[in-house]
Amino acid sequence: MKISLYTPQQFYLMAMPGLETLAFSEMAAVTPETKLIKFLRGIALFSSAAAPEELLSVRTSEDVYCTLAHIKKLRRGPESLRVLHSATLQSDLPSALAYWRRVHHGAQPRTWRVISQMSGTYDFRRMDAGEAVIAALRKCMPRHMQQVADDADVEIWNWLGNSDALIGLRLSDASMRHRHYKREHLPASLRPTIAAAMAWVSRPTPQDRVLDPLCGAGTLLIERSLLGDAPAQLLGGDIRQEAVSMAQRNAGAAEVDLALQVWDARSLPLAANSVTRVITNLPFGKQIGLREENEQLYTDLLHEFDRVLAPDGLIVSLTSEDRLWEGILREQGWRIEKKVVCVVLGQPASIFVTSRQ
Repeated sequence: MKISLYTPQQFYLMAMPGLETLAFSEMAAVTPETKLIKFLRGIALFSSAAAPEELLSVRTSEDVYCTLAHIKKLRRGPESLRVLHSATLQSDLPSALAYWRRVHHGAQPRTWRVISQMSGTYDFRRMDAGEAVIAALRKCMPRHMQQVADDADVEIWNWLGNSDALIGLRLSDASMRHRHYKREHLPASLRPTIAAAMAWVSRPTPQDRVLDPLCGAGTLLIERSLLGDAPAQLLGGDIRQEAVSMAQRNAGAAEVDLALQVWDARSLPLAANSVTRVITNLPFGKQIGLREENEQLYTDLLHEFDRVLAPDGLIVSLTSEDRLWEGILREQGWRIEKKVVCVVLGQPASIFVTSRQ
């Protein structure tokens, strides 16, 4: 039995747009006492009695915040600035700061700043909304804490959507989304939180034999290894020696054991039915691959994935050429169990979870 020493508190996580439901599903699995309040684009608002360090263990989330205020049906006019100011004044700032100190091992914050984000149309500026929150915080922040322009200990984020506003104290830091191990990158290298989301939807088990045939810098395999139970085997390769060497160095930094080699993913040196999961980022978009080239490449790749994958295995793939890939999957008799539309490198892309018919 697990006993929580915390009373329920509202939090929200930010994920890459389109991945908020996956990020919340991981959060709910890690912290079963977590209850969903609302989804917004790229955001999951929830309540939880979990310890704050548990909330930060979620790998599919970009950031986690302690909610100071959630304002629904915010009006477009300048009267909303008074609403933001009042909501900040009435928030439970001391509890949020206590969570921050817990996450930072008892450290005492000395500085703070406000960051504002706005989407939609309002009759005031983003900086006006920020100033409304700042004016309130100047009245309720502990006296020993000083407001600064940059590099603050505590960040208060003021987010305005189309009709909702969130004011939150950021509990996470940059390492949650950027990862300490990813010291080297390739063009179109996959963001770690997206890689973690792909690993999460692969229905991971300790018996998995996982293959990324187009491994690049190794992010997908590393994230799969670090997500819950480590799989039985992690195999990867790339046609470029540069990529394989980079993946080896990143894996070393993450203290993850990968079996990597240089190969052509269209002709893998692997036995038939030898892996249970293929998780891969297909070539796509402006940085890598033209559609005409990808059509033949995708067909050849799927044929090879079919050969090496166990009968009950899964393919989890990412591409912005979703119509092309979906058409080839259906033509070759694969069942699309799940499709998640997200944003990658500034353009729409889709994660496909597929199995044999």
